[in-house]
Amino acid sequence: MSEQDGLSRLLTLNLSDRTAIEWRGRQLTYCELAAAVDELSRTLGERGATRSNVLVLGPLCPAYVVGLLATLRSGAVPVPVDAGMSVEQYAWAEGIAQPSTVLTSDVSTVAQYQGTSGADELVLDAVTGRVVLDIASRRRSKIIRRYPVPDVGYLIPTSGSTGAPKAIVGSRTGLHGFLSWFVAEFGLDRGDVCAAVTRVNFDPSLRELLAVLAVGGKLSLPEVDAQLDFQALADHLITSKATIAFLVPSLSRRIADVLSTESARLDHLRLGFFAGEVLPPRVVEQWTALAPDAEFVNLYGMTEGTLAQLFKRDIRGVGDSRLPGMPVGRPRPGVSVTIDQPDSAGRGEVLIASSTPALGTLIDGPGPEPGTFHVEPMAATLRTGDSGFLTEQSELVISGRLGNDLKVSGRRVSFHRFVDEVEEVPGVRQCVVVDWQGPQAFISVAEPADAQQNVLRAAVHGIAQRLGLPRPAVHVRGDLPLLRSGKVDRVTLASSVADTPNFADTTACPDAGVAETMRGFLGLDSDTTSFVDAGLTSLDMIQFILEVNKRFRVNLSVQDCFGHRDVASLARVIERATVPTAPATTPSAARDYIPGESDTYPLSTRQQAYMAICMTDGNANWCNISREIRIERTVIPAEAAAAVDALIARHDALRLSLTADWTRQIHTEVSDLSCPITVHDGTGVEGTTDVAHRARVQQARVLAVSELLDPSIAPPFRVVLVQGSGTTSLLVVAHHLFIDGLSLDLIATELRSLLLGQPIGDAPPSHGYRDYCLATERVPEAYTPDALYWRDLLKGAAQVELPETSGEDARVGVLVSRPFGVTGTRAANRLAAASGVSVFSVVLAAFEMAVSRTFGLGPLTVVVPVQVRQGMGAASAGMFTSQLVVRSKGLTSLPDSAREFARQLEAGTTKSSWEFDQRVTELGLVDADCFPLSTVLFNQHPRQRGLRVRELGEWQPRSLGRALRYQLQGELQVSAAEMVLTYYYRRGIAMERANVIDRLHASVLATLCEMGGTLRAE
Repeated sequence: MSEQDGLSRLLTLNLSDRTAIEWRGRQLTYCELAAAVDELSRTLGERGATRSNVLVLGPLCPAYVVGLLATLRSGAVPVPVDAGMSVEQYAWAEGIAQPSTVLTSDVSTVAQYQGTSGADELVLDAVTGRVVLDIASRRRSKIIRRYPVPDVGYLIPTSGSTGAPKAIVGSRTGLHGFLSWFVAEFGLDRGDVCAAVTRVNFDPSLRELLAVLAVGGKLSLPEVDAQLDFQALADHLITSKATIAFLVPSLSRRIADVLSTESARLDHLRLGFFAGEVLPPRVVEQWTALAPDAEFVNLYGMTEGTLAQLFKRDIRGVGDSRLPGMPVGRPRPGVSVTIDQPDSAGRGEVLIASSTPALGTLIDGPGPEPGTFHVEPMAATLRTGDSGFLTEQSELVISGRLGNDLKVSGRRVSFHRFVDEVEEVPGVRQCVVVDWQGPQAFISVAEPADAQQNVLRAAVHGIAQRLGLPRPAVHVRGDLPLLRSGKVDRVTLASSVADTPNFADTTACPDAGVAETMRGFLGLDSDTTSFVDAGLTSLDMIQFILEVNKRFRVNLSVQDCFGHRDVASLARVIERATVPTAPATTPSAARDYIPGESDTYPLSTRQQAYMAICMTDGNANWCNISREIRIERTVIPAEAAAAVDALIARHDALRLSLTADWTRQIHTEVSDLSCPITVHDGTGVEGTTDVAHRARVQQARVLAVSELLDPSIAPPFRVVLVQGSGTTSLLVVAHHLFIDGLSLDLIATELRSLLLGQPIGDAPPSHGYRDYCLATERVPEAYTPDALYWRDLLKGAAQVELPETSGEDARVGVLVSRPFGVTGTRAANRLAAASGVSVFSVVLAAFEMAVSRTFGLGPLTVVVPVQVRQGMGAASAGMFTSQLVVRSKGLTSLPDSAREFARQLEAGTTKSSWEFDQRVTELGLVDADCFPLSTVLFNQHPRQRGLRVRELGEWQPRSLGRALRYQLQGELQVSAAEMVLTYYYRRGIAMERANVIDRLHASVLATLCEMGGTLRAE
């Protein structure tokens, strides 16, 4: 903003080295926070975001705080969005807000964004708040909608008390007034630590985040999505040494149970604020016992009135037994409260009037001037929808929602006293009554044993009878569902009654076994999760289809699968399918292994191809691949050695080496093997930080990868132990001839499990990879039927190379990752769904187009490494990689190109017995001084489900410590719907063209967003 108003002055950050935010063991100082906020605020100002809506996506992390502060400082209007909304609610929020910009972080999820607005997106580093990706909208001609008045502070999409969505427009003046009063009333200062727990899309998070920063205190943030993890929240309150905490009664009751079980105390807590629900005295009693020196405050208010409007200080657990809950006290300055149409007991609807209410409700439609929003002004008196009364001391008591006084036989009946008495029954933790064709009482108990439920139901019915209430249906549960806000989810409770099946009318589905089997193949939890949203690629589906066709004796294709979207639809297709297929032949069936028959084994056809392409001039350090396993404790060498020995005994590929002439493999017995472990001890280094540990790990990794691994000596890998202060990183470096990338992922995962004392699953076949080698031994012959496919596809293909500088370091490999943002990810998913192919095929097509444009080339040939296990189970490690090839036809349509690549990938996999080296030999390219046929590669790296974008990539370039035979490889890192594109490239192509990777990635995103933006939101 050109001139600072009161809110801007209040939120001016002090420039000190004091910690402003701590998260996941990382700290952001006030100087660092101020710098990030200033930079982002300038960017928003330059884009003309003033008085426009800016969508700020959670979850809560330092980047979110930076985004919130920068948006407020620039005069734009933050619209907080977090997890927990439905697809329809996200789309509604975006549609009504029409944001000019979307601010996300690398821990935001694509599920939180539907992409209805065509806004710019800025992706922030979750720890630093600095921009790591800038996605400009492909529809820049769109007019930015603005508010007609400058006092607009924030926009909160909410369902309100009616369940109908609405968007409340808050004011800067109101927010400034509340924060000024709040910090003065409760004496907040720079010594305070606020343990934030509130979801950011709830307006109470504004007071939780901004108040402590306004006074120079510390904001301690929980783990991502910890809001419904009671143990995580309890740990957060303890480890943060919080002096301030904001709590919802239902949630705080669960956290208190965890803390009490652990006999924990919150000795640092001085202020505990309750809000959001009626506060039972027993909750205050719990927290008083946990934090005996703390003062507890009951807050009350509604979004329309600007945060909290009433407060009651120094509440105690011993209250008036006649009251339904603890009083919410008196109005703060500028607020008045009245009771509308009180009954004989003084109860009625609570009405609030505020001198600084929200500005109004955002209405869909044009504003008073062209290009402005329509804001319906807030009424002078606000109807809360809450039932309450005033005590003799003129303090307000909330007895519940008006809607919670159930209508029975046309009359209103209150169950508030009933709830209080039920919660006094031994063993009962909580009681909630909802209306669904009559009163439904949900009872939460610690141990819902069947034998006790009848006794409990009788007691509950007895209480209702004594109070003269209608007999409720009783539902005994362990825990009651909570909303993301921490309140009890009454809608879900009512739905659970409505959704209870009539078992008398239920018949068994004859295809249940089909669906369950296919879910098991794919690792899905639901029959209706779309294959695209699950992050499955054409390559994944090829393996899936092989299993399905073999198991159910059908003849389906990959296109069939993507065309039917999900397991449920595909199960119905299989029911009708009648085309039988012969069972697939597994390697173990091809030839039996006879112990002692031979000490040597043939190279598999995949290994022979690898040697011909990557080891034609001998061994090289580009044959080395590596993984890091981080353990949050000190791991000693003996412990690591024991785990590594277990893996050597488990996987026979780790016991193989080449014969002296490199024509066969030798298997060495476990008893004759050991893996050397190099130790970098940093446990005694003073002041060791996470940043310093990362630097030491990178240095050790470069050294470990750059040193050759002799393929004639078993085991074909090495381990490096980098010890830090309470942290250990294990680096595993393997020779690609014996272990491919996905197999190294498997080994790294099992090594982590062994070090953590976790099970690692069933053991693979003891001779698994040796059996594979025997089954895929290349038989000398001039030609095979598969060669016809490749001869036709590659007819006329010439060597593809990128322009590159020469020099000593030109071939040294570098790795860097770039996110897609929620915009690019959503666009790619839309295109995949519309095209009937996988996201992998779509991104591959966009990558090929982008490389062609960036380097000024024509249609490209791209090499696609894939695993072809031919029946080998996923638990076996080895070298299963085959190099497929796709050739662009120069299509200008991204969907058409994606479909063509998907077709080539499916066909190429089935014809992979004619290996890559055999194909390029026919073309006369085998002796090329680089990766033959094409130095441009593209592949996929599937990761475990549930990872965030931040965990899939590295935004800062790092040296691989080895040369690269190819020039550029794009690797799509995927975890369900989340994805990142990692670039492996030679320094030479980067030296030839400045910022080449950033320009290349921008071109990939431009292609995706331009094509995806033309499709309707899902």
